[in-house]
Amino acid sequence: MSGDDDAETTGELEVDIVGIVGPDLTRLQVALTIAPQGGEPDEIASQVVDVAELDPLRSRPRASFREWIVGVATDAAGLLHAVTADGALRLGTEGRRYPLPARRGLSALWIADVGDLLVCGPGVLGRIRLGAGRIAIDLTEDDGPGDAWSVVGPGRVEGAIATGSHGALWSYDGRDWIAHETAARETLIAAAWHDDRHAIVVGAEGGVFLWDGVALRETTRSDRAWTSVATWRGHAYLAGGRDGLWRLDGDALVPVKALPVRHVAVVADQLFAWAGSLVTRFDGAAWWGGPLHLSG
Repeated sequence: MSGDDDAETTGELEVDIVGIVGPDLTRLQVALTIAPQGGEPDEIASQVVDVAELDPLRSRPRASFREWIVGVATDAAGLLHAVTADGALRLGTEGRRYPLPARRGLSALWIADVGDLLVCGPGVLGRIRLGAGRIAIDLTEDDGPGDAWSVVGPGRVEGAIATGSHGALWSYDGRDWIAHETAARETLIAAAWHDDRHAIVVGAEGGVFLWDGVALRETTRSDRAWTSVATWRGHAYLAGGRDGLWRLDGDALVPVKALPVRHVAVVADQLFAWAGSLVTRFDGAAWWGGPLHLSG
């Protein structure tokens, strides 16, 4: 599957949550992949479910697809956007699918505004603009210095960054992608904007970096393999697989929750963390969590 060895095994199926998105807690959607245990990538299917109840976390199926969804987001109106491993963009759950000229597939997307999004994948970076009955696709092939795996902006497309393997980092000036040389020698697996001038970037070999719009510098290092990062209420939160969830305070890493979570994201002003089908949620006062239950 996605390399996530924390995926839940249900009978002979492996279930793995790709993303949790939504403009508010009453309109949450979860994208997940389902595959035969030990199956091949072309056997993976994806499902989108609506969250029907938060405590415990229960959902109802919305749509199923015979393709591998690798990244999801929603715009302010709540419309689901998804990208697939074979290089397609999917809008909503009603069949609007646009194959993109991404010869090695896509990895992630980020929505700047309604109808304006950035995508990335191995060897490709791009911007897509959607309007009434039209789609404008501007993809740039880039084979070095590494492959892009994550893309995120400071609230606008200008200044957005993509990160990837071999310490690769690109910034977007609104028209062109600019490759930056960095001292990082590991895959920069994810990034999150701390404010409109600084982003926290985490590495797959334990590095924690700060991007200031000009240069990337290492702020601290751990022996954990970071897998995700999000900023919430003034702090950066890092997921480290079986090592749990951590908070960055200055250059110190503080343990937050001892759970095997690989993904962390801010949804509807709450902190969500998950791996496999396990989901936890923090509202600033208390934690809730458990496996995602499918119903109906």
